[in-house]
Amino acid sequence: MKTNATIVVPTFNGEEFLGEVIEAVFNQKTAKTYELLIIDSGSSDGTLDIIAKYPKIRLHQIPNKEFGHGRTRNLAVEMADSEFVVFLTQDATPSHERWLDYLLEPFTINSKVGCVLGKQIPRAHCFVTLKREVAQVFKSFGDDGSISLQRKDDLTTQLGITNNFLSDTNSAVRKSIATKVPFQDVNYAEDQALGIDMLDRGYFKAYAPLGSVFHSHDYPLSKYFKRKFDEYMGLKESTGYVAQANRKELILGSLKSTMLDYAFLFRDREFTLAEKIHDFFLAPFYNFATRRAIRVAAKTQAGGKKHDKLSLESKTRKQVQR
Repeated sequence: MKTNATIVVPTFNGEEFLGEVIEAVFNQKTAKTYELLIIDSGSSDGTLDIIAKYPKIRLHQIPNKEFGHGRTRNLAVEMADSEFVVFLTQDATPSHERWLDYLLEPFTINSKVGCVLGKQIPRAHCFVTLKREVAQVFKSFGDDGSISLQRKDDLTTQLGITNNFLSDTNSAVRKSIATKVPFQDVNYAEDQALGIDMLDRGYFKAYAPLGSVFHSHDYPLSKYFKRKFDEYMGLKESTGYVAQANRKELILGSLKSTMLDYAFLFRDREFTLAEKIHDFFLAPFYNFATRRAIRVAAKTQAGGKKHDKLSLESKTRKQVQR
């Protein structure tokens, strides 16, 4: 039966937050009809047991080797019998009962809106460097009471103000447009590439801050470095963007970001005293890791070297494919 929206959650060993995500999806207060489609790619933890508790879930399983960030989401668009396709990650929890309504609201403004970005709210006790980064990014897009439309034309390109950012942690596409402008089958940053492709094809991208989710990663330092390495490698492949961090930026940039972390840590009342002390001492190392990841990624790209050993994504997938 055709629905207004298909909510898609790709899963792989996602037991930590998945139950919370599913409950929040099914607790939406909306007049819209929707289904929850989960595409699992070989989970070996309790993910499938959690899904089995909810008969209303439409489960589709694929071999892990067939998973691709863009490819799997294109499969979801193809499978969806709905006007809109909504994407969540397995650790992104809708923050309130009207999330779906507000995320889809921009589509009613103009038929050329091809995709919508929803806000991400960092979880309360996320490590300070990551929490500040998430909060800062979405604060820059405007206040919560507004909906913004982004487009690309000669003037925005000339002025360098085109907003390409898109994250399928929490986003939605109009199916009729997404079939014409699909995700690219790339290793990483497929969402960023889609945002660019939508704008290049003359469609609008919208930001709906009230369509918000709780989401943030809380990686230990070694995994954080590899995650950042993946991000900057993926941005080059998907968008052509190459970040740079010379030796001066490695030191002074890390110091500046650490000072911003300390100010954020001082103001944020969600952190416990123990967390503040812990994050205070580790923040310099996380900020240094970010810029080191940028440098290593740039050198790897320039040299055309294989990078599986530095990639968190490659390591995770290879472990299950053995």
